[in-house]
This record gives sequence, structure tokens and C-alpha cells, in this order.
Amino acid sequence: MAFERLPFDPETHLADVGMFGQKDFGAVYLIDDERRAIIETGTSWDVDRILEAVRAFGLRPADVDALVVSHIHLDHAGGAGFLLESMPRARVYVHARGARHLADPTRLLASAREALGPEESREFGTMRPIPEDRLLAVSDGATLDLGRHVLRFLDSPGHAPHELTILDERNGCVYTGDAAGLYFPGDEILMPIAPAPAFDLEANLRTFERLLSLRPKALLFSHYGPHLRPLEAIERQMAAYPAWARVVRESLASAGEEGVLKTLYDMSCRAARRYPREFLERRIRVSITGLAAYHERMEHAAPQR
Repeated sequence: MAFERLPFDPETHLADVGMFGQKDFGAVYLIDDERRAIIETGTSWDVDRILEAVRAFGLRPADVDALVVSHIHLDHAGGAGFLLESMPRARVYVHARGARHLADPTRLLASAREALGPEESREFGTMRPIPEDRLLAVSDGATLDLGRHVLRFLDSPGHAPHELTILDERNGCVYTGDAAGLYFPGDEILMPIAPAPAFDLEANLRTFERLLSLRPKALLFSHYGPHLRPLEAIERQMAAYPAWARVVRESLASAGEEGVLKTLYDMSCRAARRYPREFLERRIRVSITGLAAYHERMEHAAPQR
């Protein structure tokens, strides 16, 4: 595993951590500027590969100044507490709503186990508490100045209430976390990701509108890599998310999870060649559960007549 330079920015690099044993799914980005930042920290299982990639790049882990997590789910922030052991200068930048869960991940880990189930939660790994003096809670519009690159943090709820997208003001690209769903390069699949317990469709659609207004030069997906037709990608996802929500609402009770899974797979994954069907179906199952929880929450929130 090694960091490779993105073609449109000599200071920005991408490494594939082989997340869940799958090539081209787990992205970690390195900005090699006057101050050095790593965007996303993978799961706890990915830590050694990230440290290996930093050293192969010619840096010491101690040279890293900032770890930025788009949100606190284990496949984005699980590695942070472990990486800090080798990165004495680094601080972790996280949405203000998520900071307390990185300081004490007990409830977060329990919630993940409940949402994912025992087998899936093992793949997502665990977390190590992060000392509060090494956490920097950021809110909408806050910036991180790395030298030539300035990162602007944008509140981007929907996937989760603690979701950030991050605009690099130098190159005009946006790190999307999971706010814009999943991208499977090569197969050119774009897929919604709507996890329980807090997915919010309306908030996610507003986040898409905000991303459109930025007119980014590329979307830098955490899953996975740069999408160089960002407006097309956002517009496709703005149509896909409501369509998936509608299928779950209208068909889950009658067709069951397996029937809904087949429908959503056919809607989104017909082009799949590089990515195994079983791997893609596991991602879809996460959204079926999350969309069912979203609809149930909306029904309970509706005014009673």
C-alpha cells in the first residue's frame, strides 16, 4: 500500500487501505503541505497499513499534524485513536456533534454493534478513546490552514448528524465522506448509503443541494476515490436516494428484505464487474435497514389526527 498523487494536485495523495479485504473501497488521503493532514483514518484494522503508507511516502508518522474524520462511524474514525500513538503532534478534527463520542466511544461502539450485527461489526473493528486535548471539534465554516491548502469544513447532515464534507479551497475539490453515497470506480456505480439509526433523507437532499452550489472540480469519495464529473454524480444521487427510499417504503412489507435487495441491486449495480455481488449486496442491506428505520421514525413523528 502506498500513497499515489492525484493527477490534478501535486500535494494531494490517495492510498487504498484494502478495507474489508476489498480493493478500491477504503480511501485515505494525504495532503503533503507545510503542515500535513490525513483525511479519514479507516477502521482499527487499517492502522498498520496507513502507517506503512506514510513511511513509504518518505515521512515519519510524527510528521503528520492533523487527522481529519468526515464523521465518527467506525470505517472513517476507527483508526484515529490508534494512529495518534505514533503521531504525537497530530490532533483529530471532527464535527462538534461527534467529538464526545471519540473521547468516550462506549455508546458509539454499542450502537454500531446493534446496527451492524455481530459478524459485520467485527469487520468494522473498534475504537480507542482520544484525549480531549487532542480533539478539535469543528463547526460549519471552520477552516484548517495547511499552508497552500486551506480546508473548509461544511456541516453536511443526512448520512449522519455528525457528517462533514470538506472543501479544499486550493484545488476546488470536496472530500465527501459518506454524504454523497458510495462510488465504485471502474464499474462506475454510484450507490446511496443510508445507515441506521439516524439517516435523514430530507437533510441528505439539502446537503446535495449545497454540494451542487459549490460547483466542485471533483468529489473525493472515502468509498472510493476521485469522481471527475461531480455535478453528474450529485444529480444522479439526488435521484437515487428518493427512489431507494420509495422502494423500501412501498415493498419491504410485501417483498421482504430479499425482494427489496434484488430490486435495489438491479437499479444500481447492473454494471458490476470489478466488485463482487456479495460485497455490493452487503452495502445495500445497510441501507435497507437504515431506510426502514427512517420511515418508521417519520411515521411516529407525523401529527396524529
